[in-house]
Amino acid sequence: MKLDRGKLFTAFILAAAMVMISPVSSLAEIEEGSDIGIGKVEGSVRTDVYQVVLPTVGSHTFDFIIDPLELINQTDGARYGGKSFEKGSTLFFRRTDGEAKEDYSSTSNSITITNKGTIPVDVSLNVRMIPDSLGGIRMTNDRKFTGDTSASLYMAVLDGENIMPVGMDGARINTTLAAVPEGTFEYGYDKAKGRYTYKLKKNLDGVVFDTRSFRVTGAVNKKGKWQQFEETSPKIAISWKVTQKKEDR
Repeated sequence: MKLDRGKLFTAFILAAAMVMISPVSSLAEIEEGSDIGIGKVEGSVRTDVYQVVLPTVGSHTFDFIIDPLELINQTDGARYGGKSFEKGSTLFFRRTDGEAKEDYSSTSNSITITNKGTIPVDVSLNVRMIPDSLGGIRMTNDRKFTGDTSASLYMAVLDGENIMPVGMDGARINTTLAAVPEGTFEYGYDKAKGRYTYKLKKNLDGVVFDTRSFRVTGAVNKKGKWQQFEETSPKIAISWKVTQKKEDR
């Protein structure tokens, strides 16, 4: 049997081609892979902190004594165990804040509001006399009682250097307390609660907080006829409200 040399040559060429093609096919294979990265929010902390120190007021802070005849100073405070009273005054508040020379003066202890937060706050103070308690005593805006011969009572609110008479309509003072200076708060981490914090720094040397103090002052008319009012107990009402500054809400 004769071999067809032409066919053998063709078969040889095809075999050689397959050998040459095989490595090329291997190099064309693609290796693929994938992975997923998971993000985590470390934490969130509110930096708009509302922190206001409100007044600590005793139940008798604004009680007052009316003394149109100046009987107390005329008798050296004999009824009050020798306590000292402001000379020349006709109305007295008990002083316990250590900011007055006398035990009783014509001006009350102060009520103080301090902003220790990172947002400004609006403060509204309202002072009024309770009408039903006056029993005929007349309210006036004139501390000197010029030309007045009635049993008149003068009350006013002191806000720093400002004086606002109370009168029959009452007195309202509105003011804004600024936020703390930048850098007064700092971030921290509470291990027990497992969360981040934003609090006042422990070292507050040099930090000045915005504060407002209010006092009540008063006097009565020495020229009035007070005999019929010996059993009368006029009452003064003081209230305050602190809210986040409107434009920052």
